[in-house]
Amino acid sequence: MGPPGGGKSFITARYQRHFNVIAVASFDDNSMKTIFSSILKWYFRTGNFATDVANLETKVVAATLQIYKGIQEELKPTPLRVHYTFNLRDVSKVICGICMGTKKEIPNSDVLTRLWAHEITRVFGDRLISDGDRTWMMNAVKDAVRAPFGANFDSMFKHLDNDYNGKIETLDEYRALAFGDIYTPFGMADRPYEEILDAKRLTQCADEALDQYNNIADKPMDLVLFSFAVEHLLRIGRIIKSPGGHAMLVGVGGSGRQSLTRLASKIGDFDIFQIEIKKVYRMIEFREDIKALLRGCGAKGQSTSFIFTDNSIKEEAFLEDINNILNTGEVPNIFPPDEKAEVQDSVRPAAKSENRCAEGTPSQLFSYFVERCKKYLHIVLCFSPIGDSFRNRVKNFPSLVNCTTIDWFSEWPKDALQSVAVRFLSDI
Repeated sequence: MGPPGGGKSFITARYQRHFNVIAVASFDDNSMKTIFSSILKWYFRTGNFATDVANLETKVVAATLQIYKGIQEELKPTPLRVHYTFNLRDVSKVICGICMGTKKEIPNSDVLTRLWAHEITRVFGDRLISDGDRTWMMNAVKDAVRAPFGANFDSMFKHLDNDYNGKIETLDEYRALAFGDIYTPFGMADRPYEEILDAKRLTQCADEALDQYNNIADKPMDLVLFSFAVEHLLRIGRIIKSPGGHAMLVGVGGSGRQSLTRLASKIGDFDIFQIEIKKVYRMIEFREDIKALLRGCGAKGQSTSFIFTDNSIKEEAFLEDINNILNTGEVPNIFPPDEKAEVQDSVRPAAKSENRCAEGTPSQLFSYFVERCKKYLHIVLCFSPIGDSFRNRVKNFPSLVNCTTIDWFSEWPKDALQSVAVRFLSDI
């Protein structure tokens, strides 16, 4: 029912008269605090966390809502930053990010506070496009650490102090705050989500992962993993690590979006799926590729990263299907009756092993198939912010922003340019 264009066609008033407009009031503060506090309370109780960690549940929720409300008021969307839209999905992503850690990785309240600051920055801060907005985000986190957490920000994050002046006051210092699973060897199933304090070890682990990727890949990647690239590698890995996590990487061509996604996917032992654009590639061919992708995730249970670039959009209608998958996990009526019956039968053994779909009706089996697609499929959109296409697509297909975690690939910092220069000079 959106404006005509892309995959949406004009809808007549005669047809619209059969529908009603429904408005849902937003939750009040007490409702949101009750919902998210209950989730954290259950997670801390079942995970046997330390008492001082479990006691921070209300402060975590209050601080998250404080950031959520503040960023809605201060950083409103404009034509240049049309993706500055925030909703309760973002609050949920912060809570789910905290729930990726166990009592071993979160031994005390200080680590939990730093983990909260990291998740807030990843969800809300990574989409910001200017240093001024990022500075606002850092100051907002500082205020939240002081209240409601009631802690001293500079002492809590003293390991980030590069100039040893006792204060964390620059973006270069704050960007070193990192959590991830890259310390775990390549291909391991159990990958704890832990705090990264050693920058040298981080770079070493990233280089080792790249070497192992090149040993097994058909097309090795000649990358320079400077700190800028490693930061985005950790961000992409964090997004696809969560069930149903989707990413939108916004940057110009050559910024490393696809290469880092491939490396992050292999580190997490994910399959990589990318459509191959041919001379004749229309909606029919695109739908066949999407069906193969959904079968691999839903029927076979393969964790898969689907890399979709703006160069792959031969028809704007492609984004209609991507929008539906992001929002609901399926494309309506993509499977004809005979293929749908085949899909339902393919998930029957998995449903039986998990004691799901007790009656085994076709509708139950297909719902289970869609549920597995949501769990195992991770869409990574690689878009360019140049021109009007990005703004128009975000406007016409809101799930591109609402159902993804955005990582804005800004200009390369000085250390990145120095690393590339050194690599270039060494090659010649």
